Amino acid sequence: MRSLFSATCVLATLGTTAMADEKPLKVLFIGNSYTYVNDLPGILVALADAAGGRKVVTDQETPGGCSFEKHVKDGKAATKIHKEKWDVVVLQDHSLSAVTNRALMRECAGKLHEEVKKSGARSVFYLTWARQKKPEMQDALNEAYFGIAKDLGAVVAPVGMAWRRAMKDDPNLVLHSADGSHPAPAESYLAACVFYATLLDKSPVGLPAEVKKGNKTLVKLDLGLAKRLQEVAWKTVLEMKGDRR
Repeated sequence: MRSLFSATCVLATLGTTAMADEKPLKVLFIGNSYTYVNDLPGILVALADAAGGRKVVTDQETPGGCSFEKHVKDGKAATKIHKEKWDVVVLQDHSLSAVTNRALMRECAGKLHEEVKKSGARSVFYLTWARQKKPEMQDALNEAYFGIAKDLGAVVAPVGMAWRRAMKDDPNLVLHSADGSHPAPAESYLAACVFYATLLDKSPVGLPAEVKKGNKTLVKLDLGLAKRLQEVAWKTVLEMKGDRR
């Protein structure tokens, strides 16, 4: 697995060029409930606003249970990709696709990536986490997403790798919701920190522990927990890139 990580590292430089442009970074999320539960895009936007640097604006096509295959077949993702001028399109498959049919996952990922390329945007693959009772799934997820990214010349947001690191550091940490699959608020916060670090090439350490969207609180964490998750996200992204900052 080390070679896959290393091969992808050189491509994970979205934030370097992004910071030279003062326009908001426009990000489209294509996925399912792993994206919309707890409003991951909204948390990312709020964290970027709190940081006071480049703004992030988002939209999403995230029907519950949707896979790359379904996104390809129904055509709504492609329509949304071409509807506006996006900088980044985040691609997230069904949580079990890497285990049940990796070949089909690769085929459909390639088709979505081609639509992203045609639009002038860049693809970022959202590496998700293992089910609570099947932590061994993470290896298959890592291999699938990094393999696809290597083949396509795309970037990976290593959320699942950060999840594994956080759980190793604190086995009592609760990152899954009650169903053992979907993210608890802390996991969505961790994911948002990973995306912040990946897309903007900036450390999320020091960002707020409470995130709001208008008058609605999306997530509110203990300050100590928030800092630990921020540090995990930043370390994971830097290690993936081979960056020794």
